[in-house]
Amino acid sequence: MPAKSNPAESSPIITLGIPEIDEQHETFFAMLGRIETVSPDMYRQLDDDETDKMLDIMSDLKDFAMQHFSFEENLMDETDYPGLDGQQESHERFLDDITRLEAELMNGTSVPPVKLHGFLADWFTEHVREMDLPFAEFREKSVG
Repeated sequence: MPAKSNPAESSPIITLGIPEIDEQHETFFAMLGRIETVSPDMYRQLDDDETDKMLDIMSDLKDFAMQHFSFEENLMDETDYPGLDGQQESHERFLDDITRLEAELMNGTSVPPVKLHGFLADWFTEHVREMDLPFAEFREKSVG
């Protein structure tokens, strides 16, 4: 599959050849780029205003992820994808992780933006490679 330049960082986005999912993945990475705008120094702890901004971003990311995961899982269900259960488990773990990170921020645990961005970008990149790409290949063979 061809790789695209990622606006949020230097690693490529893997395109799956499923236009709706590819567009949603690009949107997710663009949303990740908002993290870089919260603080002029990605390595320092956030102040209260920056924490509020980060919580807004995290909430938006979580909402978007839930919609995206639902769309993706419905496509998988339609094609009787045998990896659907694993995909759902991975999605649930991600939502649990982002909820935990939100709770840490709300409870005053100051997490530097670079840590949040790194976690989210790494999870996303690995998930696309390990979980979504096999689905796209399966779908291509099934649909045709």
